[in-house]
Amino acid sequence: MWYPSIFLLFVILCTVPKSFSINCTNFTVKSRSVYSCQAQDLLTVPSIPLDTQLLLLNFNRISSISYNSFPFLPRLQSLLLGAQNTNGSVYIGPQAFQNLPNLAMLDLGGNRKLSLHPDAFKGLSQLQVLILDNNGLDESILESSLFGELFSLRKLDLSFNNIRRLQPHSSFLRLGSISTIILKLNKINQLCGNDLENLRGQNLDLLDLSSNPIQVANDSLCTNPFANITLGTLDMSSMYWTSEKFEHFFDIISGAQIKNLKISHSAGLGSGFGFSNLKNPDENTFAGLSSSNVYILDISHSYISQLAPHIFNAFYKLVSLDLSSSKINIIRQAAFSGLTQLVSLNISGNLIGDITSKSFESLWSSPLKALDLSSNNIGAIQSGAMDGFLLLETLNLRDNSLNLIPPVKLPALTLVLLKQNRISDVYGLTSFCPNCSLLDLSSNRLTDLKALWDILQLSHLKVLLLNDNKISKCFLGTASTPISTTELRYLDLSDNDLGQIWKSGQCSNIFTNLARLETLSLSKNHIYSLPTELFQDLPKLQSLDLSENRLRLIHAELFTDLKALKTLNIGSNNLVTLSPSSFRHLTSLQSIDLTQTTLVCNCGLTQLWNWAKTTNVTVQVSTGVEIMCLKLSSDIKEMSVAAYISAEC
Repeated sequence: MWYPSIFLLFVILCTVPKSFSINCTNFTVKSRSVYSCQAQDLLTVPSIPLDTQLLLLNFNRISSISYNSFPFLPRLQSLLLGAQNTNGSVYIGPQAFQNLPNLAMLDLGGNRKLSLHPDAFKGLSQLQVLILDNNGLDESILESSLFGELFSLRKLDLSFNNIRRLQPHSSFLRLGSISTIILKLNKINQLCGNDLENLRGQNLDLLDLSSNPIQVANDSLCTNPFANITLGTLDMSSMYWTSEKFEHFFDIISGAQIKNLKISHSAGLGSGFGFSNLKNPDENTFAGLSSSNVYILDISHSYISQLAPHIFNAFYKLVSLDLSSSKINIIRQAAFSGLTQLVSLNISGNLIGDITSKSFESLWSSPLKALDLSSNNIGAIQSGAMDGFLLLETLNLRDNSLNLIPPVKLPALTLVLLKQNRISDVYGLTSFCPNCSLLDLSSNRLTDLKALWDILQLSHLKVLLLNDNKISKCFLGTASTPISTTELRYLDLSDNDLGQIWKSGQCSNIFTNLARLETLSLSKNHIYSLPTELFQDLPKLQSLDLSENRLRLIHAELFTDLKALKTLNIGSNNLVTLSPSSFRHLTSLQSIDLTQTTLVCNCGLTQLWNWAKTTNVTVQVSTGVEIMCLKLSSDIKEMSVAAYISAEC
């Protein structure tokens, strides 16, 4: 219930002096009539416009709501009454909301001592969402008939309360629309047998039991509490269970139908790195789920250090597996055996050092399309170790220790993320991902701009990121010929040292035949000057970023061929002067960024000033209003170009 925007408004209003009068406001958001009386120190419900659809009464001091607290408001759909700042409890009396017949969402969360009359919600037959988090409620909230007439209820949030038992009242059998029950951060300590008998027959999209101190029963008489309940998502995260306890629990709930199982942040699951006091899961750990038809499994943020053979055999229908942010450093042969339907695998944020031919061999028969291995410590990938992934489309190897392009062949790969490795050469790229359309090689150790031509042999490439490398030379050789026309649309070469290349007169034809390029970034490259022919083969270029360089002048013919250019950024340079003649060929120009650009004051800027006043091009400058220049005199000072021209020219 702690919506960020509401909390921010609360903080702002709390800083207003007590003597300052604050009134309720009426406004419209997305065609909804909103009446806001947040943080007004109200003791009772104020007068409310009859057409109100969303009413905000949170952060006040209202301690009681009775049957006559609200006038008849037939259009009201959402009511926020949370976080009342009272010394005692907040009491909701019988039929307190009877005059709100179409209320669909009610938020009472954050009222730390909430007291509810048994008939508090009587008459709310249209209510779909009820938020009761952080209200100091105990198990009686579920064991009473309080919710018995909420026939339209879809979502019930009871998180962060003091509920110790999970035994819903028989009236839950009448709640045919209920699909989400959130019980995280309570004190539920057991779950067994008939505890959930009054939820049987329900199809729940989410049952969230995370962060509860649930103990796994050792009693052999404890039967499946989820019998005849279909679960879209069962969240059992942050349980601190060992592998043995998980195994026993899954044996108890054997047969339960669960599409998405979350057991993330399980600190007891696995031995961790360098320890052996706790057991890593093995082929028996999840065996009890073999008939549960799990499609999505989240075991992220665990302490699993090794993936044992056949560990996932129970999940023959699994489509997505998340093992991220754990301690995995060893993948045993056949670890992924049985995952014949797997489409997405995330093993990011682990401690994997190398990939061998045995690591993923048991997955080669699966239709895997996305593999995330980012933020490991992978320094080597064995030749051919991934060649069996014939359908793989996305591979994330960011933040590893690779020195070379992986020596594997992935013909279906379209998105390749190799950022933040140690790659200094692109040899083997065309066999690695011959059909990729997006390639991220940023934050590596490339030094030769010739790599651009080598990369553009990938005929389907549309997005290329080469920023934050060490490119400072360009050796095309006498036999080098320009690339043929490519599909490239986006090229980022920022944060390199291309200025050194063009200062020495090399590779001014590096962008030849990039006929479809639309976006080019050359910022942060220590560029003092640019070859006049550099952009002559970029007829489709729409955005050019030359900011944060050391340009002193813009040659009048530099942009001659950029007929499609719409945005130009030349901010944060060392420009001495600037003439509008430099932009005369830019017939499609819509905006030019001169932020952090201070010219030297002289009367030659008159043309620029006149152009800025009359052009339809948006000129962005640091002050938001004026183009600035430095007046060079005994006391150097900054002033607007307009002021200088008016006074001196």
